[in-house]
Amino acid sequence: MPALPDIFEDAVWQMSLGERAAVEGVLTQLEPALAIEIGSAEGGALRRIAAHATEVHSFDLTAPSLAQPDNVALHVGDSHELLPVFLAELVERDRNVDFVLVDGDHSPEGVRRDLEDLLDSRAVARTVILIHDTANERVRSGVDAVRFAAWPKVTHVELDWVPGRMFAQPELRDELWYGLGLVLVDSARLAYGSGPVYEQRYRDWGPLFAELRETILLRAQEPGAADLEPADVLLRRVRSMSRELAVRYARERELETELAGIREALAQAEARRERADRTLENVMDSASWKLTRPLRGAKRGLRRSD
Repeated sequence: MPALPDIFEDAVWQMSLGERAAVEGVLTQLEPALAIEIGSAEGGALRRIAAHATEVHSFDLTAPSLAQPDNVALHVGDSHELLPVFLAELVERDRNVDFVLVDGDHSPEGVRRDLEDLLDSRAVARTVILIHDTANERVRSGVDAVRFAAWPKVTHVELDWVPGRMFAQPELRDELWYGLGLVLVDSARLAYGSGPVYEQRYRDWGPLFAELRETILLRAQEPGAADLEPADVLLRRVRSMSRELAVRYARERELETELAGIREALAQAEARRERADRTLENVMDSASWKLTRPLRGAKRGLRRSD
């Protein structure tokens, strides 16, 4: 009988078994030349990325406790300072980041900044981005603040690709963690104008999970609540909340599409202005323009005299 895969036996890797299988599956198919991990902790996931990637760059406030292979470069410090500089260097060398795992700063602002720094970079042009802990309320708040549709190169967003968990163990009881989000980037297949980048067939599980957790906590705090609020009533409440969320997300995505259009129009206008500026500079630097300067001055003098 074959042994279980190493990914299911790893006692250090801080992901659920389903998340490990998903990450391993992506890496096996992708075989990235260049990969980035933001937030490496002890280095469990980092070792698996390094097993499939040619070159891996890890960003964390501290170095991982586990020894890492030679193809891993450690960037110890604040990712919000180090990552943009590194991405700019990749752009200068015309390199593409094939795979990113975002699992670092878990504050709403921190998650948003890491994702937007990635999406703003031309080095992230054809990339698979995975986001860990999307079930956690703070992480999800930061991810939801990112207007993915504003980047035309983002072709697909699925924030509950692998659903999260609600803990039962005493030290983490009722906390929401885990959850793996998926963002696909492909600048060769611009999504602008071709429809929403979010998965439309399913309701987002993360917000529903958070609402359900609050209902469970409320029932636990009220003596006799289980008798007063049977399962069918709870189910109707969840359905009602899901409808409200669907309306809100639909409007949000409409606004994101509008914003993407505005950004595209601004980019085109800026490109036209730059071309006009270059044309004007070329004309004014030309020999003919300089030679005819006295003639133009004489014409202006004649107009004033008239």
